Amino acid sequence: MSNRRAGSGGSESGAAERGRWSTRRKADVVLRLVRGEDLDAVSRELGVTAAMLAQWRDEFLAAGQASLRTRQADLREDEIARMKSKIGEITMENELLRERARRAEAGHPFVIAEVESLSQTISPSADKPYGLVFTCRTLELARSTVYAVRARQKVVPLPQGKRGPKTAWNDAELTEHIRDVLATSPWLGEGYRKVWARLRQAGIRTSRARVLRLMREANLLAPTRCSHAHGPKAHDGTITTARPDLMWGTDATSVLTGEGQATVFIAVDHCTQECIGIHAALKGTRFEALEPLHQGVREHFGSYSQGVAKGLTLRHDNGSQYCSHYFQDELRFLSIASSPAYVREPEGNGVSERFIRTLKEQLLWVHRFATVAELLAALHAFKAAYNATWLVTKHQHRTPVEARLALTADQAA
Repeated sequence: MSNRRAGSGGSESGAAERGRWSTRRKADVVLRLVRGEDLDAVSRELGVTAAMLAQWRDEFLAAGQASLRTRQADLREDEIARMKSKIGEITMENELLRERARRAEAGHPFVIAEVESLSQTISPSADKPYGLVFTCRTLELARSTVYAVRARQKVVPLPQGKRGPKTAWNDAELTEHIRDVLATSPWLGEGYRKVWARLRQAGIRTSRARVLRLMREANLLAPTRCSHAHGPKAHDGTITTARPDLMWGTDATSVLTGEGQATVFIAVDHCTQECIGIHAALKGTRFEALEPLHQGVREHFGSYSQGVAKGLTLRHDNGSQYCSHYFQDELRFLSIASSPAYVREPEGNGVSERFIRTLKEQLLWVHRFATVAELLAALHAFKAAYNATWLVTKHQHRTPVEARLALTADQAA
């Protein structure tokens, strides 16, 4: 299943500073997680998704277990490794000394500004950088001087004062309020818009632009994916509705458990973004695909009988479960109109696709499940928490349950 690009605010500075991750940097991040640091806080600080951090942690622990099963190297191998390291160090020293002699003969000795760039040069014999400590020791230069030159080259921008009247909270106080919102939120990776909405619910009035600026300066923005160009659409219009229970969407995804790969089926309302039903099974058959629909019909139409859901349309893809005779006969029994999406056009089922992405980022990619029963219990808990606390931007940052109540009241009036 494909995931659509999120609409939350991006982090240009976080993307620029992220760069490539070495093995040592990854190990340091994993050790922070193992020591008990919050996964969401580390994700925001480093600009890496929570799912990627969880993957690094699992691979780190798996490699540690594998290393405990290997035979320890004997003393002779340790001695050989030590001698190789010593020979490489001597070779690197000779390379630096020859370069210093060549420059001295040419009348161009090393200056402090060149030492740092030389320390980052790859040694031809050892195939690794010389390093600043090794370079300064070999060339008999003081590292403190190099650090002093580096500090002078850094330009510290002066803080700019804001004109106009003072706000109720200064930047430092508002940043602490933002950290409190992120710490108490039950969800991972919330962007600045939802943080702004939760601040307003707590009685803290400020602008979204200021929340975005402070979160960017404090490195608290949620990591986002790089955008890509979209081709021409195969359909026009919209798939969302103005009232609940006019169109539902259903789709499936998979997750690996201790018992094997399980299939997760979901159903979502196209108006309120509410999770109508959710189910998981070891075998994703056409019978299991109907379970979220059974849950939604019983909850929102009061019973499960012939023609009870007349007027409802179900959007689904062209998977074998949804195109089967059994599934389509069940829709006709309930008087639900079938509305398949275009082939190879996941945007046609975009509401379900977006909910599955949220489900993966908040649950499936972050936690591991030993059994399908454990997965099923977590899915039902996620459904309850999502419908009660997840903020939907299109409904003025109300939860799906609040949006349904408001729209139902307006319709009755």
